[in-house]
Amino acid sequence: MATLNLNAITKSFGAAQVLHDISLAIEDKEFVVFVGPSGCGKSTLLRIIAGLEEATSGAIVIDGQDVSDEHPVDRGISMVFQSYALYPHLSVYENIAFPLRVQKLGKADLDRRVQRAAEILQLTDKLHLKPGQLSGGQRQRVAIGRSIVREPKVFLFDEPLSNLDAALRGDMRVELSQLHGSLDATMVYVTHDQVEAMTMADRIVVLNGGRVEQFGTPMELYHHPANKFVAAFIGQPNMNFVPATVLGADQAGLTVELSGGHRMTLPVEPGSARAGDKVEVGIRPEHVTVAPEGMEISVRVLERLGGVSITYGETADGTRFCASLPGDAPIREGEPLTLSVAPRDCHVFQANGDVLRRQSAPEMTA
Repeated sequence: MATLNLNAITKSFGAAQVLHDISLAIEDKEFVVFVGPSGCGKSTLLRIIAGLEEATSGAIVIDGQDVSDEHPVDRGISMVFQSYALYPHLSVYENIAFPLRVQKLGKADLDRRVQRAAEILQLTDKLHLKPGQLSGGQRQRVAIGRSIVREPKVFLFDEPLSNLDAALRGDMRVELSQLHGSLDATMVYVTHDQVEAMTMADRIVVLNGGRVEQFGTPMELYHHPANKFVAAFIGQPNMNFVPATVLGADQAGLTVELSGGHRMTLPVEPGSARAGDKVEVGIRPEHVTVAPEGMEISVRVLERLGGVSITYGETADGTRFCASLPGDAPIREGEPLTLSVAPRDCHVFQANGDVLRRQSAPEMTA
């Protein structure tokens, strides 16, 4: 397949700049996901790669060739949209074959490509049917098959699962991951769903306001977020942010007092933090445990999900706090709950949202 390089891409609509100096290097056969909230620029960036939008400045380089001025059909890409965009009067076979007929491909080569795509997508026994006779997941597979037969250098996906129900989305995530493995293809995928990003991507691009906040593997973003935005966006349920006051710093790390009076020494480099500074301690819901001593919350809502219990509560000063605990944890709504977290699992964010870098330190308990 191919490498994909974005070199200092900017995009403006009139006076409004929506993409700011985006540079990315996507490796051959890599599955990269653009993720971020609505309006962050992820679909615009994908459309620029596809040639459906023109960048204000910067270059798109595919397999070492600058394709910025190339027509979409000459870029060696294929795009799957949110809408299936199938022809209802054509069979599955003809829908998949359509781009090849436009190219006037020979009959034998056309049939070989269609049959191969159908086999990969488990549609061989559906080739004679019309789109109206298929489920939503099957229709999306037909749309993907139409891309596969073009044998592109890069596959582009623009929120292809957003029209499916929850169960089908889960099934299609697995199918797309298997498809990537079977094709050894370079794929770029856009979604606002961080679960899709975490489960499918080799690397994730987190976008916010037209800027790249962080580019890394799912677990790099989970364990080492660059800032509060990434920390809040990656992970489900969302990370808790507890206000704290810096008490001091030494070789062991930064000592803080959380709202409610609980004190912790966190193994992070103090950076510019000084005694008296206000910071926020980031704690993931899945990293807390019920303990006799620690941080106390009042449980407001309890969701029993079988293997896990999700609690929503508040600290003494009203800060919202979520905890993900074992399904049979002894918790009741309206009662206090004391939680503990290992300092190594905490993140510290300064007032500007930047994270304080972790340091190597002996394991401690809260």
